[in-house]
Amino acid sequence: MNKLRTPIIVAAIVIILDQLSKWLVVKTIPLYDKIPFLPFLDITHIRNPGAAFGIFSDLPEQARLILFAVVLITAVVVIFYFLKKTGPLDSLLRFSLGLILGGAIGNSIDRFRLRYVTDFIDFHWFGDPALHWPPFNIADSAITIGVILILIDTFITKRGK
Repeated sequence: MNKLRTPIIVAAIVIILDQLSKWLVVKTIPLYDKIPFLPFLDITHIRNPGAAFGIFSDLPEQARLILFAVVLITAVVVIFYFLKKTGPLDSLLRFSLGLILGGAIGNSIDRFRLRYVTDFIDFHWFGDPALHWPPFNIADSAITIGVILILIDTFITKRGK
């Protein structure tokens, strides 16, 4: 159970922050409206029925739900498999897996409850539409940061050991 404490706490924090931030966006910003936040960042309320970058959004809803259920179950099983294999010095890996788990669950709550995910973090290069990153959310950020930390842990931190 000690191996699971940190990842479960991290996942719970990610889920709470993700769901709270999406709720605030939905309650305060009309759909498709944006609030300029920084010269390179807007808060834009959109709905994404697909996965990252809107992929799979053209699939029928039932097919998407089945696909997302399979992906979620597979991700949870793989995450807990790796958590079980971690050693006492693998705290960065456990933290990273907690981020990924929380992000996967946070987005899945929306997908299964609403049939779409609320995205709102909208980066662009000072208003240039040619240099615009698709909007994302806290759960997406947690997954991305978790993967980057695993890569750092694998290829940089462990290289010296």
